[in-house]
Amino acid sequence: MDGILLRAFVETADAGSLSRAAGLLGLSQPSLTAQIQRLERHLGAALFTRHGRGMTMTEAGKALYPRALRLLDELRETEHAVRREGEDEAATLSVGAIPTVAPYVLPAALRRLRVRNGTLRVELREDYSAVLARQLLDGVLDVVIAALPYAFEHLDAEPLGSDALVVAVPAAHPAARAGRITLAQLRDAPAVTLDPAHCLGEQVAGFCSSRQVHPSVVCRSAQLATVLELVGAEVGISIVPAMAAARHNTPQTAYVPLAEHTLQREIVAVWRRGAIQTPAARAFVDCVREVVRGW
Repeated sequence: MDGILLRAFVETADAGSLSRAAGLLGLSQPSLTAQIQRLERHLGAALFTRHGRGMTMTEAGKALYPRALRLLDELRETEHAVRREGEDEAATLSVGAIPTVAPYVLPAALRRLRVRNGTLRVELREDYSAVLARQLLDGVLDVVIAALPYAFEHLDAEPLGSDALVVAVPAAHPAARAGRITLAQLRDAPAVTLDPAHCLGEQVAGFCSSRQVHPSVVCRSAQLATVLELVGAEVGISIVPAMAAARHNTPQTAYVPLAEHTLQREIVAVWRRGAIQTPAARAFVDCVREVVRGW
């Protein structure tokens, strides 16, 4: 059975919409529609019921879905095994990492890895969790370093350690003198935030919403370094990772805990479900774990 058509089916089923699935696959909606119709003709059954709000699977579609996932996993593992066949310790390891972890963890982890395996070539890709998850599923990446609570569907997440979240405030802010900040102060202050495309930005937004904290957002940035620079310039305050605070410890900015609340995220290594973890990949993940737990 054609893997391209199965991939089109699974993405459409997960997205519940042709337009969303087409965007994820990098196809036009007519091209994706044609692929779904081709698969339906091949199987002799309708796989989706189309309605105004999107698409839902028929009984035939529901029967195909778990089988399609298994077939796609087997195809990816076969391709991966063929590419790895015959490679020695001088192989290339392809690693992905999210931007709110990569600059604070990877340099130290790679230094440790070079001591243990100086011949290993590591290729790095930094991107959002959703992009890296898709590349991992497609076999482009061997392992991804990311953070929960992002939901990595059809993938396995291995805990590596936790990273506290702290509130970055200008040095002159009352919270800097008090050594902590309250929810009321969060509500009253202008905020500088990461774009929700970052899993950290989404996590922080979810926390604030659940506590009825709706700060006045004066800037949304794609870069954590920009957020911290703007806090130091007294543009606003922000919730940031402790590992970033340790690297951006300037006189213009203070980092304080949120009173009566424990904020943290879990750093994880993400693998393809059922994939063989090579010794090189395991060695890299072990180095990352050591760095994360050393914060």
